[in-house]
Amino acid sequence: MSKYNLKDLERILSALAERNRLRILAALRYRPLAVCEIREVLGLSFSTVSRHLSILTTAGLIDYDRDGKWVHYRLNLEPESEVTTLINWLFQQLAADEVFRKDLEKARQVDKNLICGIKPLALKKNLIHRRNKL
Repeated sequence: MSKYNLKDLERILSALAERNRLRILAALRYRPLAVCEIREVLGLSFSTVSRHLSILTTAGLIDYDRDGKWVHYRLNLEPESEVTTLINWLFQQLAADEVFRKDLEKARQVDKNLICGIKPLALKKNLIHRRNKL
């Protein structure tokens, strides 16, 4: 059983008190996502998504891993903690919400390699080769 001080609780509850941050948490509950994938799921700007991710990270609700140029965000919940219980309860309440269901479906389908402007290496080499000939 974890003990939280007032500042920690304020940070956590503030992070949970915004609909787009709840949508991000719900999407990350399904699987880790890159920023561009979260942006695609929510339909928000990169700067807005980054701000929400920063707030969730500061609250300790999410964490991230770097993989080359990719940053993958994931839930950072301690098993059987009070915060995890609260978040699970919130997800249960929102399970039937149409926005959350659509977000989950999008989270299942998004692929950073398709939506984040990454081109296959062979295509990049071909473009560089053609540019050098001009």
